[in-house]
Amino acid sequence: MSTALVLAYVVFGASWLVGIAGVLLPVLPGVPLVAVGALAAAWIRGFEVVGAAPLVWVAVLAVVAQVVDLLAGAIGAKLGGAGRAGFWGGVVGSLVGLFAAPPLGFLVGALVGAVAAEVLAGRSGADAVRAGIGAFAGTVGGVVAKALVLVAMAVVMVPALA
Repeated sequence: MSTALVLAYVVFGASWLVGIAGVLLPVLPGVPLVAVGALAAAWIRGFEVVGAAPLVWVAVLAVVAQVVDLLAGAIGAKLGGAGRAGFWGGVVGSLVGLFAAPPLGFLVGALVGAVAAEVLAGRSGADAVRAGIGAFAGTVGGVVAKALVLVAMAVVMVPALA
């Protein structure tokens, strides 16, 4: 096993671990860091060895993960019946929860924020809770989707580096 191969695996592995942390700590841009780690590992190993296809797949996966992450909370909130207030309450609640109760406070924050905003907007308690559960489910769905994308990135890159 060459030094370049070992170093490429270490660089990609380290970026992947930071990416996993970024799934649970949204202040870390986990998926983009893994994409950069894949690019760095390919450079270390040699682009001619790795080829363009794995890097294109990693880039596509990174874009998909970011889009899904942005849409998941909104889709969950809408499916739960949230209005504009519930959507933005979920977003603000996620941000507050992230800092108030790390690392998973952003999940509970989405629920609490959406419920509070819906109540303040004049919705009934039951409707507000339904919207909050939708925001929570969407946020969890986004986390799961990003984790699956990180696994797919590893499945693409590990063999490509060999």
